Amino acid sequence: MIDINLNYIKDNYIEFEEVIKTANISSDKLNRLIESKLVPGPSYVINSEINISSSLNDNHRIIVEEKYFHTSVLELIKKNADNSNPEKFKLEFKENLLSNLKNHVHKAFAYGNVFDENENLDNEKVEKALEEEWNHYCNGVYGICTLDNNENAIIDKEIAIKRILSFIEKKSTSLTNDEKIELENLNAEFNKATSLFAPYQRELSSRGKYLDKLLREFSLEDLIKR
Repeated sequence: MIDINLNYIKDNYIEFEEVIKTANISSDKLNRLIESKLVPGPSYVINSEINISSSLNDNHRIIVEEKYFHTSVLELIKKNADNSNPEKFKLEFKENLLSNLKNHVHKAFAYGNVFDENENLDNEKVEKALEEEWNHYCNGVYGICTLDNNENAIIDKEIAIKRILSFIEKKSTSLTNDEKIELENLNAEFNKATSLFAPYQRELSSRGKYLDKLLREFSLEDLIKR
């Protein structure tokens, strides 16, 4: 029986060899795109050890490494295969993040609020936040915790989890009807952007630590996304 974590990864991600075959590029080309930060690195790496023995009382050990990427990697390869300007791609990515942030109805929740009372940006704070998001993206982090692994999903997840944390701070001991409706809406918004995480990760993920726990606290287990 295959481990549930391996099932999750194999069902939802695409392995390195399949990537290069589907995209019709070489392994060297894919590695160069990753090194140039034109394509995010793998979200999951699986190392397996295979031991072969025989009746001749011998043995042989094989180490196998598999790298799994978010499926959006295929579109990114198509977009950036011939891109000779990684800095331009980075700039566009951060500009899209910022645009999505500015246009979000709940933008004040993001990054500890990078807006003042007049909704003017603190440029230093926002630049630091966007640079961190870029690094997480390149390292494959958002291929793990967002459904779409793009600028919209990153902002949506950031705001959704900050709104849930705010809800936790102010919630009643026993939910009012209005709070129940608010929690149901927060759950729906979180689920639009955020993945399930691999089973071994879930308990310590933002989903497990906050949302799942909150729904269980108020006997709303039927709303927990499986």
